[in-house]
Amino acid sequence: MGHVLAIDLGTTGVKVVVIDEDGAIVAAAGESHDLRLLPGNGAEQDPEAWWQAIGRCSRQVVDRRSDIDIVAVTSQYMSLLAIDDVGRPLSPCVMWMDQRGAATHPILGDWDHLIRWLDVHGLPPIPNDDVAHLSWLLAAQPELSTATFVEPADALTARLTGRITATQTTALGLLAIDNRVWGSTSYCEELLDIAGIDVARLPPLVEPGSVVGTVTEAAADHLGITASAIVLTATIDTITSAVGTGAISADRCGMIIGTTAVIVSHVPDKRGDLAAAIPTLPSPLTDQWFVMAENGVAGKALERAVALTGYADIASAVGDAARSPHGSNGVAFAPWMVGSMAPGNNDDVRGGWLGLGLASERPDLIRAVLEGVGLNAAWLFAPFQELTGHHYEQVVFGGGGAASALWAQILADCLGVSVHRLSEPHLTNARGAAMLARVQLGQMSLEDVPERLTICDVFDPDPVGRAVMSALSPRFSDLHERLAGWHSPR
Repeated sequence: MGHVLAIDLGTTGVKVVVIDEDGAIVAAAGESHDLRLLPGNGAEQDPEAWWQAIGRCSRQVVDRRSDIDIVAVTSQYMSLLAIDDVGRPLSPCVMWMDQRGAATHPILGDWDHLIRWLDVHGLPPIPNDDVAHLSWLLAAQPELSTATFVEPADALTARLTGRITATQTTALGLLAIDNRVWGSTSYCEELLDIAGIDVARLPPLVEPGSVVGTVTEAAADHLGITASAIVLTATIDTITSAVGTGAISADRCGMIIGTTAVIVSHVPDKRGDLAAAIPTLPSPLTDQWFVMAENGVAGKALERAVALTGYADIASAVGDAARSPHGSNGVAFAPWMVGSMAPGNNDDVRGGWLGLGLASERPDLIRAVLEGVGLNAAWLFAPFQELTGHHYEQVVFGGGGAASALWAQILADCLGVSVHRLSEPHLTNARGAAMLARVQLGQMSLEDVPERLTICDVFDPDPVGRAVMSALSPRFSDLHERLAGWHSPR
């Protein structure tokens, strides 16, 4: 077997990684990219900037290698852009946090059809789904009426191969597929009719794990690889997070802290907890549904807190936070900076620091952010376990946030379980994408994936920290309810 070139397109940056047949990292490079925040709760990125960054990073890690046989793509999701017939972007990417399409959303608040939507698809219409993004793009750029609208992951596979495709999973934000059956390759006419979506504007659906094609000569030259490399269907990052943490079945649990925090696992059937905003949706893993437990902004909250408090960088801020005691000297942080997701879904609530006193110091503010994200995860952990039917004694921790030993310990104290921190945690999604591609091609057994992961250290709950976090947990969920009323539109 040759090597896999894994592309991980996140909200804040891109990583390109070469991974060998055992799942080990051979080389990695990454770049950050800008997020344009616009009036009216708009958020956009430039997809051409993604492509150029991917090329620079790929040529850096490939370095004249000739053994790249597979290209695997994973990406953030619930974002949308228009492309031409060979995958080149025709519009900015409207990002997952963008709510400008809420006013023109054709089905938002359609209570007559809500239960049907939840039954057939699994997700309700929300202000920032792809239906909203589609309505916004068509209103803002009417000339796109003949374009194809795709998620970022599918935009990249189209740019790589010249063939436009999507899967039941990557197209989930369009709310147009019957997800009661695993492996669907057609859109649901009933849902399309209700939403008024022209199926001709959507990418054709193919089976997850199938080969989209080989890279074009132009894409191969851009990446610095040969044109014989195959490209598989892309995967959204929640699922590659699950694979990358070994959470491939209901008895295994992972947690990722990147731009957002997510708790991940798989279950063997479609189920959901509407009250806690935890649906399950079809996974590329055969006959499995992934648990979509999106906890909300996490690493991005830390990034903003570091900027607002004047630290030079995240590492120095987190290092300083270790000087603050459990409970951050009474300072609390609400991490809902773009609204909250599971388990307290609310688009209007916002975040901030509370409990500031004259004696509060910068380390208290940063530790409060780490603890706020941990408490938010703990709030989600109980309904998550109830949905999967398992009581977990350990969680595998990955993502950029897992670079911090302090955050790992805080998570252990908040969740009350052993936290196993991955080595090279910032590459969790890329490694997950590569190993998933191996599994889909029959080059690796899915059951072997957890054994290929390397745990660098283990954090058990600290008795003092656990007692403090347990006492704060009920206050945290109560805080959410109070802030929701404070920030809701008047």
